[in-house]
Amino acid sequence: MIADALKSVNFISTRLALRDLELARAFMSRCLQMYDELAGRGLAGKDPVEFIVEQGWGEFANHERVELPTRLSDNGGTRLEELLYLANVTKVLKPKTIFEIGTYNGRTTSIFIMNAPPDATVITLDLPAATEVRSDSANDYIDTDINLVKRRKLARYVYELGMESRYRQILCDSMEFDPTPYSGTIELGFIDGAHSYEYVKNDTEKVAVMMAERGLVMWHDYGGKGRFKPLSDYLESLAKKIPLYRVPETSLAWAAAKDVRRLAAQL
Repeated sequence: MIADALKSVNFISTRLALRDLELARAFMSRCLQMYDELAGRGLAGKDPVEFIVEQGWGEFANHERVELPTRLSDNGGTRLEELLYLANVTKVLKPKTIFEIGTYNGRTTSIFIMNAPPDATVITLDLPAATEVRSDSANDYIDTDINLVKRRKLARYVYELGMESRYRQILCDSMEFDPTPYSGTIELGFIDGAHSYEYVKNDTEKVAVMMAERGLVMWHDYGGKGRFKPLSDYLESLAKKIPLYRVPETSLAWAAAKDVRRLAAQL
């Protein structure tokens, strides 16, 4: 049975590669991510929503429901189950202030707005609209990030849903962003900007400065073996310093805000 399974995977990946190399890469990446999780490799799995409830920061309220936009299609890569987790974390945690690095088309931004308390502040950072990025810059962008920057329609979802008055947009390269005005105020941080090692490290350290004692930091695209491997390597090295977990069956990772705050003291 194992031999048959291996033959099937190899055959499918080869067919996909002949049709579209990017599809083949995505397929193999998902297979390898699943393998690592099933084999117990990498970050340990833990449910962030259960953690929130255990800490007494929220509760499972039978009358509450998460909200998603009716149009979910997007080419940003956040899967449906990941959107549901982000919505659920937001609904149960009820953060006063959310900070997102990586607006893109605003799909996850809209998830935060829809599920946060009405008086919550949602802040999201992305590059200015006319910015051109290159892979030969001092802090390299990976090729897929360059393509995303070229085809994005900044915060489109937020405006199409009529929620532009409920969020604050910062247009800035995160390498140049000053986090000190937000120090100690953020209860939910989401890092999904540029995916190179340098940017993920920079974004994590700046979010560490901003986090309150209560809350969570979440990262997207953990577990990749190709272009995203440096991101995964960084998070796994970070897990040697602070407790850091994967969300089971997703590419989300997370840590408690109080633990991430410890990184700021080391800078």
